[in-house]
Amino acid sequence: MGILYLAALIIGFGTIALQLAMGGDSHGDADVGGDGADAHLDADAGADADAHGDAEHGHGDHGHGEGGFLPIFLSLRFWTFTLLAFGLSGSLVHYLDLASSPVTLAMAVGLGLGAGLLASLTFRALSKSEANSGATDRDAVGVVGRVLLPVGKGARGKIRIELKGQTVDYVATTDDEQLEAGQMVMIEEMRDTTAHVSRAPAELLPPKRES
Repeated sequence: MGILYLAALIIGFGTIALQLAMGGDSHGDADVGGDGADAHLDADAGADADAHGDAEHGHGDHGHGEGGFLPIFLSLRFWTFTLLAFGLSGSLVHYLDLASSPVTLAMAVGLGLGAGLLASLTFRALSKSEANSGATDRDAVGVVGRVLLPVGKGARGKIRIELKGQTVDYVATTDDEQLEAGQMVMIEEMRDTTAHVSRAPAELLPPKRES
């Protein structure tokens, strides 16, 4: 049994080391109900596809398929931590001769499954908390921003706003005749992933700096 424990320990530890070497887990769990990010399409003159936010400050609405406990047991994360805990506990008890073989096996299996379940639930909770703390399109309504690319009636443009500490760009439409680059606008409503804007009321504009 000692070889089995050592093999499990090596596989579990090796998998974690490989993930770290490849840049971390980054929510890359192979869960059936794993995390996903909805990328928002951005179009300049109806052509270019862009991410919803800036490359350095972009954000998306994350979908979390809970799906009960079945996705947990089908995930790479669960089995990685299960093998690691199973191999570590089993090896220690076996080679230190702290218990009989049946007791060692039962303890290693229990600790392994417990560690795998705990790790999966912890990462799921952290991922959900991270997603809930982010901004959504609904939060953008009523926010004042600046025109990046001119927008007019029947012609789409682009605007930029500050939303919950993030710089976010939106494809924009308007009922106004023309809104030039640099002009301040307010988002009246979100139409799918497109912001419908109008000239920002004077009372919402930032105060002018005195020269």
